[in-house]
Amino acid sequence: MYILGLATMGESAAALLKDGMLVAAVEEERFTRVKHEGCFPIRAIAFCLAQAGITLAEVDHVAVYWQPFRVGVRAKALLTTALTHPTAFAGKVSRVFEELSLAGGGQASSSQGSWAELFLVRRLLARHFGPSRAKVHYLDHHRCHMASAFFASPFDEATVMVFDGAGEEAATTLAVGSGTTLRVLKSIPWPHSLGHFYSAITGFLGFTMLDGEYKMMGLAPYGKPEYLPFIRRNLLVTDRPGSYRLNHALLDYHAALRGRFSPALRRIFGDPRQGDEAPFTERHQQLAASAQAAFEEVVFDLASWAFEEGGRRSHLALAGGCGLNCSANGRLLREGPFKQIYVPPAPHDAGCAVGATLLLYHETLGQPRRFTMTHAAYGPAYDDHAIGQTLRAAGLHMQPIADEETLLGKTVEVLTGGGVVGWFQGAMEFGPRALGSRSFLADPRRDRIRDTLNAKIKKRELFRPFAPSVKEEATADYFEVTQPSPFMNLALPVRQDKRAVIPAVTHIDGSARIQTVSRTDQPRYWRLLDRFERATGVPILLNTSFNIQEPIVCTPEQALATFNTSGVDALVIGNYFVERGGGTHKAMYGT
Repeated sequence: MYILGLATMGESAAALLKDGMLVAAVEEERFTRVKHEGCFPIRAIAFCLAQAGITLAEVDHVAVYWQPFRVGVRAKALLTTALTHPTAFAGKVSRVFEELSLAGGGQASSSQGSWAELFLVRRLLARHFGPSRAKVHYLDHHRCHMASAFFASPFDEATVMVFDGAGEEAATTLAVGSGTTLRVLKSIPWPHSLGHFYSAITGFLGFTMLDGEYKMMGLAPYGKPEYLPFIRRNLLVTDRPGSYRLNHALLDYHAALRGRFSPALRRIFGDPRQGDEAPFTERHQQLAASAQAAFEEVVFDLASWAFEEGGRRSHLALAGGCGLNCSANGRLLREGPFKQIYVPPAPHDAGCAVGATLLLYHETLGQPRRFTMTHAAYGPAYDDHAIGQTLRAAGLHMQPIADEETLLGKTVEVLTGGGVVGWFQGAMEFGPRALGSRSFLADPRRDRIRDTLNAKIKKRELFRPFAPSVKEEATADYFEVTQPSPFMNLALPVRQDKRAVIPAVTHIDGSARIQTVSRTDQPRYWRLLDRFERATGVPILLNTSFNIQEPIVCTPEQALATFNTSGVDALVIGNYFVERGGGTHKAMYGT
């Protein structure tokens, strides 16, 4: 049984499930090269089908990550929103019309099949991939998020949390998962949205909303939360445990998207910062710290309530775009009631392509669980033949290095010499984090390597931290952590006596966004870390995404182009080693 899962607007993506096992998952942006691509994921679908060696005609079900027709069903709620929050209403309706295609005859029916005929999905699939017998299912957005976390986790039972901008109606969902069932404890309706709160403050600080939230998270540790009492009393308010409300009179998300903020908010916070080029002040740092602290307080309260109301389940599965807030996730693990937390590699909307397949397979079709997502390498991969063709087309005539120890040794030699390596290996990662398939790597012991990466390669703000990749079995020696973190979604303290050892990956608050590397799931990357440890005594590398102000590279051509335009010292691509020297590239030949 094949199930094709689709995220069809912002962060569009596709995933393919075969008999309950994930075959492929990829974001459309990796092909179009447009960050946060929101077009219909034609290229991602084509990859998933090719990866399985099938055509669309062989797909049994298509699972779409939301139910846009529910806007018409909830007329009363929408009318209330239209009267009280008109800009939020306008934004919500515009999303629906992006998805709907009402051309074509016939009256709309309440049946799913008839609705499916009215939506763009079926028509676009037929146009690009031919006729199909697949049944199209439109699934609840937050249930897709829940499925992407719980059904992909190793947990038989768990507390489940989803918090993002908004689904069809809910902005936050608290639930419990058991086996193949998901039971909602509470939903907090849109427009009261933690995601919209965080994004609007991101815009106030001059970062691009829906893209720069991670920048605000990186800036937060530089300030003190001086505005926290005001925010909690007047802006992000908790009237009772397990709930919150957002004061839209002070902070309107959709107005913020257009750069407009209320006079009352300006009187408290001052004028908004005007774009990425404007300088940062202490006030900006205080506001970032305050917004992060307020966000963490609410998340902690929601999680604690769900833990108690859901029967004190000690594992937590967490998703939604806000699940990328690794600082809040780390606090939940350190201070919350949970023994272990699972956040998938793509907790944001792209991950709902995977979640939709799992939700349909388990909840709709009643099939048992078979799959646990322990790695994210579900994207395109390229063998030495394809890589060699790319290199030769660029005038680099070389042979792959046959012996892996030689390849790893050359790589470690560059790293220990203070160089930066472009590392392109195996299948591309699913989700926004580079996890050792498409990465820039450097020596974490060299504090000044951060300046080199920021100024010459990544071209990003100096306050943003870099992440460590660490051999899984050595994690506790360097970090205060009690569980694996393979997807880099937990920020946890670096041990006090190790902060001077790995300064390049230790943030100003002593934390690090950790990626633990399993020898089973990522054998070559683990062996590189092991080889680096043999040379230096440290089983850790600085790992940042292989890109420069664009989506992470996908193909060998993109990797070589980014290498050519960067200050990276060497490119390790499959079994090929390309070293920069004297303005040209030197080929390292194997035996």
